[in-house]
Amino acid sequence: MSIKNEDDRAGNNNETKLDKDEEMIRALIALSKSTIPKALECPKPMQEITKLDLFQVNLSSLPSSLPAYLPNLSILFCMKNNFTEVPEVIGQCPKLQMFSFKSNKITHIHPEALQSQARWIILTDNQIKFIPSTIGRCSNLQKCMLSGNLLEKVPSEITNCHNLELIRLASNHLKEPPMELLQLPNLSWVAFSSNPFLTDPEDYDDSGNEEIHLKVFQDDHLDDASKGIELGKGASGITRQYTLGINEKGTEDKIQIPVAVKEYYSNITSDGNPQEERKVAMIASSLGCKSLVNVFGKTQKSNLIMELLKDYSVLAGPPSLESCSRDVYDEGIIVSDERAIALVGHLLQALTKLHEADFGAAFIYDVKSDYGELIESAERRAFSYLVSEVQNLVRSDNLPLKESLGDFARLCKEQTFTELRNTWSTLKMQ
Repeated sequence: MSIKNEDDRAGNNNETKLDKDEEMIRALIALSKSTIPKALECPKPMQEITKLDLFQVNLSSLPSSLPAYLPNLSILFCMKNNFTEVPEVIGQCPKLQMFSFKSNKITHIHPEALQSQARWIILTDNQIKFIPSTIGRCSNLQKCMLSGNLLEKVPSEITNCHNLELIRLASNHLKEPPMELLQLPNLSWVAFSSNPFLTDPEDYDDSGNEEIHLKVFQDDHLDDASKGIELGKGASGITRQYTLGINEKGTEDKIQIPVAVKEYYSNITSDGNPQEERKVAMIASSLGCKSLVNVFGKTQKSNLIMELLKDYSVLAGPPSLESCSRDVYDEGIIVSDERAIALVGHLLQALTKLHEADFGAAFIYDVKSDYGELIESAERRAFSYLVSEVQNLVRSDNLPLKESLGDFARLCKEQTFTELRNTWSTLKMQ
């Protein structure tokens, strides 16, 4: 019989470890819902694989060899698994721009998981109590989803995230407004509902109007997905078309009207608690603005019932990895002059109405406070992006309209919504 020397045994141990590492990586690839054809046959390193979608596959950790075997991994989804920590290995993947650990059991983020290559972080619906100071390394971060956690503050190092455009911090435990975050130069989309520093929507009295509440409709079919026609879906839920029986005004006769019903995926979404969304939607609906969708109430399962928009079409699709925070438009799409003017004008009317009612566009806050002014500034920045996008969709030969929209987009960062409404009127485009 032959006896192997120490070097031989060490070599075999290394080979065994490599074999196990490769086995684990290939097992992850097999579980992924986005695996490319014949991916399991790829030689190592597996450079062709750029995305792994490991949705609800009972994972609690990732192999340390992940960066070596998948050097070009740029998107990693690990939603609804059993992770308790955002793992360190995330930060070692040199091209990983987007990662999601939504709806896990995460209580903390490994400091080394946060690195400069991250552009899009999704950690919604966990139990994270604090953000490591290493968030300051994320100089390329554009989008950060942290709603539905236990955060009490945002670290000062967030000021290094100059490219941050969108952040969701709804349904956390923030006791003070994150002023340093709100002063970031590119911040445009924020969500803070259900945090202690905000006014409780329960206390909102709508300037003396009767108490605003959501009527509950008892029709069982409104909660039956098989009875509805899908209209669209997003990160927080899916909207379907149904028929609703209501009393004709002034009579007890029932009439059938088409409605849109939004079903929420869970008790916590990327925008926070659906209950807060329903309340704000109802308050906005009561303002009497024709540019805001009318809300009828909710179903027995608390799905939101709204008017069905007719003769409307989808203008843009959801963001891509490249666009990150911006919607994606079909190539070659052109918007008529009339539609462009109506789109900007009607949206401005709605935004002005909301802010005149002393709450913001997406959640209730004190618009007269220091932090309220910063939130409105972010909302106006978002509006300016929309105006610029509409400008790009107008026919190239209409230079006067393009120039007017471009000038107006720049003014959005300087004037209040009320001032913008007055300026828009003077442009004589309506």
